[in-house]
Amino acid sequence: MYEITIKRDKTDGILKFTSPNKEITTKCYWNLMKKIPAGSYLKCSATTMSRKKNSRGNPREAIFIPGVVGFTEIFVHMGKPPYPKWSDGCVVIDENIMIEIYNAITPKNGHNVTITIKD
Repeated sequence: MYEITIKRDKTDGILKFTSPNKEITTKCYWNLMKKIPAGSYLKCSATTMSRKKNSRGNPREAIFIPGVVGFTEIFVHMGKPPYPKWSDGCVVIDENIMIEIYNAITPKNGHNVTITIKD
């Protein structure tokens, strides 16, 4: 029902979110030394990160990516420049755009997002 496609270049990429009612395209970033494998990840979910906070002091909005080989707790989540320092393998985007994507996905924790990463 919801799809995120990430096209990676050498230092950043383009994230495209599509849903029945919304399409969002934005730049995305990651830690260049710890990037997750390209591929398709099924049953991802809009959720919050219990140990990380957003700029309002609330749990950080995110999309959880399960089953990433060699990694645990991988997300698409918010970050601020310099973006790569916010990533330990995760994909990082602007906070306002992350919140817009998060709000578009229902239900939360619904395993209803597919993420495809292409190099």
